[in-house]
Amino acid sequence: MNVDQPTPRVGLPQLKNYIGKTVIFVGKVETLQGQQVQMSAPDGSRVTIQAGNSTFDTQFVEVTGTVVDPMTIREESHVEFGEKFDLNLYNEFLKLSNGQYAELFYPAGFA
Repeated sequence: MNVDQPTPRVGLPQLKNYIGKTVIFVGKVETLQGQQVQMSAPDGSRVTIQAGNSTFDTQFVEVTGTVVDPMTIREESHVEFGEKFDLNLYNEFLKLSNGQYAELFYPAGFA
């Protein structure tokens, strides 16, 4: 892990800032259609995950991947979080870690 270039945790509002870059996204699996997964973002919006050959066997998943466009992430890996996860609380964390307290999570000038 490179602490000089950490992987940012993002929701839909931040995706547009990271096109072509690797991010971590946590959401709720809504639909699976082939290699496309529709997930609810922590703020309630929808994000498309290009999942390749992966399967998502739990309701809540953390995806590490490359941002393709402001609403799509190409998955590189994922971690299943199970059936219970508080997306509202996680959304509050995203607001703080990407806003008022960003300096606690990312080096100066990151992003």
